[in-house]
This record gives sequence, C-alpha cells and structure tokens, in this order.
Amino acid sequence: MKRVGLCSHYSKIGDWAFDYAFLLSRTQNLHLNIFHWLESPFRIRRDIVYTNESKTKTIQVNEILLIKKEKELREYYDEKLADFVDVGFRLCVGNEDVELRRCLHRNEFDVLIMGYLERGVIFGEKTIEDFANHFSSPIVLVGPNRADSFYLNEKASRMAGDLMLPESKWQQIPE
Repeated sequence: MKRVGLCSHYSKIGDWAFDYAFLLSRTQNLHLNIFHWLESPFRIRRDIVYTNESKTKTIQVNEILLIKKEKELREYYDEKLADFVDVGFRLCVGNEDVELRRCLHRNEFDVLIMGYLERGVIFGEKTIEDFANHFSSPIVLVGPNRADSFYLNEKASRMAGDLMLPESKWQQIPE
C-alpha cells in the first residue's frame, strides 16, 4: 500500500473520515489523495453544479469556478494537515463511480476512505453499500454515528491489520 484516497465531504462525518485517512497516511508514510465532488442536481450530466448551500442556484462549470473551489478545498484541509505535505487534491465534476474508477486505474489510491453519512445514501448511481461492496479496491466507511465506527468491504477486511483496524473495531459493510 502506497496511497490512500479520501472522498472528501464537508461535514462532521467527513472530518472523521479525514482524521482516519490522515492518521493512516501519516503513521505509515503513505501519500494521501483527497477527492471532492461539486454538488450537482444531475446524476449523469455533472457540468451544472450548485452555487449556494440552499441548492437553489446553479452554474455551468467553468475554469474560474474550478479554481475557486479547488482553493476552498485546499484551505479547508490546510490547517488539519499541519506539516504533512505528501498530499494531493482532485476536484471532481463527473459521476463518482466513474471518476473513482479512473483514479484507481491511474494508481491514485490503493485504499479508499469515505464518510458513511447514512445507510442507503446514493453514491454514484448506487447505494453507498452497493458501491463499496462491488468496487474493485479496498474501501473503509467511517461513521455514521461515531468516529471510531468502521465498515469494510471484503477487500479491505483482508487487510484490516495493515489498515490499523483491530477486529473489534470494524465490521463488514452491510448489503
């Protein structure tokens, strides 16, 4: 294992996932790649995104918006990263499943850490459980009720020790 991927989400549960991904990266001297998606009202065509928190206004993705949002992403994690510099950021605008498969193909992560916001939440075009259980790399879901609650897909469960997760700290991702 050389690289950890984090699906970023600006929330308490997203911060729990970051804390675990950061601990794993820092402790084992691994590269951390942080992926973040702009929110869109569309599942397939993602070049239109929300511009406000209340999700009432949209805009066509453009270079100026991408620069602004990438800066916001970096600033959000800057203080949390402290002096850790082996980190990359990717602002994503496509379908989550497709984007992550591309990133995996380009060897941008060996294990993927995600916040488990709630059971049955849609990620890509599937539930997060279906996505995680059928994805071709190890996935760790953190949450949804506690920072020390971990759910692993089958691939991740085979390497739980490398993930610094004793058997008593994790369980299989439900179907």
